[in-house]
Amino acid sequence: MKASLQSHLFFVLHRHGWPALLGLLLMALTWPLAHFGADGARAQARALQQAQTEQRERQARQPDPAADQATRLAEFEAHLPQAPAALQAVRHMHRSAAEHGVVLASGEYRLVPEPGGRLQRYLITLPAEGSYPDLRAWMADVLNELPSMALDDISLKRNAVGETQVQARVRWSFYLRVP
Repeated sequence: MKASLQSHLFFVLHRHGWPALLGLLLMALTWPLAHFGADGARAQARALQQAQTEQRERQARQPDPAADQATRLAEFEAHLPQAPAALQAVRHMHRSAAEHGVVLASGEYRLVPEPGGRLQRYLITLPAEGSYPDLRAWMADVLNELPSMALDDISLKRNAVGETQVQARVRWSFYLRVP
C-alpha cells in the first residue's frame, strides 16, 4: 500500500509539476489551522454579538435621566413637611439638647423662600454650649430624627486649652414644602 501511494505521488508530480504538489501540500497543512481558527472566530463573534444585545437591553431598561430626575424631585418635595412642622422641629431640637446636656441660648429664626417658589427654608441659628461629645450627639440626634434638616455651619470655640466646655454657633436649615 505504501508503494502505491508513493507511485501515485510521483505520477501527480510528473503530470502537474512541483508547484502543484507544493500547493497541495500547503493547502493540506493550512486546512486544520483555518478550520479551527474559524471556529474560534465564530465563537468570539457570537460572544460579542450576545454582549452587544445584552447592553442594548440594559440601555432599554434604564429610565430616561431627565424624567427620572423630575420624578425624584417630585417625590422629594412630596415628603417634605409643611410650615406647621417647623414648630415641632424647634421643640425637638430643644428637647434633644436638654437630653444631651447642651445648653441653648436664644437663637435666630427666619423663614426664607427658596428660588422656584416650591420650597421654603427655615434658617435656625443657635448658640450652644456643652462638651464636644455632647454637642456631636445632639447634632446627630437632630439630623437623624429630622430628615429635612440640614446642618449648614458650625463654629466652635474653647476659652482655655484644658477646658471641657465648648461654645458653638450652629446654623441649621429646615426645608419645608409650600402649601
